[in-house]
Amino acid sequence: MTTRRVVPLLLALAIPGDLAATRPPICPPSRFASPKPLVIAHASSMYFGPSNTIANMRASLQAGADVLDADIRLTADGVLVAAHDDTLANTTNGVGSLRRQTLAQIRSLDAAWTWKDPKGRFSLRGRGVRIPTVEEILTSFPKHRISLEFKSTGGEQTLCTLLRRLDRTNDVYVGSAGDAAVDRFSVLCPEVAITVTDALVPIMQRARAYGSPWCSPVAIGQPPFGKGRFVTSDSIRWSHEHGLAIYTWTVDNPADLASLAAIGVDGVYTGRPDLARAVFDRVHRRGGLNLHTGVVETRPTGKRVGG
Repeated sequence: MTTRRVVPLLLALAIPGDLAATRPPICPPSRFASPKPLVIAHASSMYFGPSNTIANMRASLQAGADVLDADIRLTADGVLVAAHDDTLANTTNGVGSLRRQTLAQIRSLDAAWTWKDPKGRFSLRGRGVRIPTVEEILTSFPKHRISLEFKSTGGEQTLCTLLRRLDRTNDVYVGSAGDAAVDRFSVLCPEVAITVTDALVPIMQRARAYGSPWCSPVAIGQPPFGKGRFVTSDSIRWSHEHGLAIYTWTVDNPADLASLAAIGVDGVYTGRPDLARAVFDRVHRRGGLNLHTGVVETRPTGKRVGG
């Protein structure tokens, strides 16, 4: 899940509905749309263990996640691994830059070195938790949808080749921290879905403002949550009509999760897949109860639920 499209994507989705012409759906629906919000374990969650690790992904699925999410980087010897930070000391007992290390060097590190459990303990240190390769993730979870995000350029061809070899071009989608990586990947691997790019945002803005007969060339939009920004039932409806699924991030509070479920969001990145699963199931049983009418502001609560 990327942080780079915070303002522009929300601007595109938040244009008042009365500025756009009212028209029936004109585009094929995104194959990533969902009638019930998908629980997306953000960086595979950090509540159950260190982010981007196999054990934590398994725990997130057991807690109710539908989709796994991993940040990816390239090692010095050209292997894609799952890691958010290039600085090894942020998450491991290593030092220096990940991109300057070989896979063998990285695999010798403890990926749980800095992680604390909800009670504040370093309870997984020395337990053999390692930084996984992207191939290990794909082969460990062959039947689950997976979100992959480039945290730097490099490795686009490597990822494309890997997804084709493992026959994962239909259930993996790709984003990046900047347009360069995802744009290059999309040219190399056009059959794999990508998320909204910065360059696409002004086109979306104009299409919604003037009611243009436009269909999104990408499958997924990722508007952020909180800090005064908002997602509305109108913006979600417009996105659906133009072939775009909406996966928002990052939400842990049950009331906020319920509000998003009520207005029809397709998926939510969360650090608490257990809470999100319970909330989405409850709202779904109630038939999509509209907890808020009209605009639903997604203001942060100031609390992280459950630690």
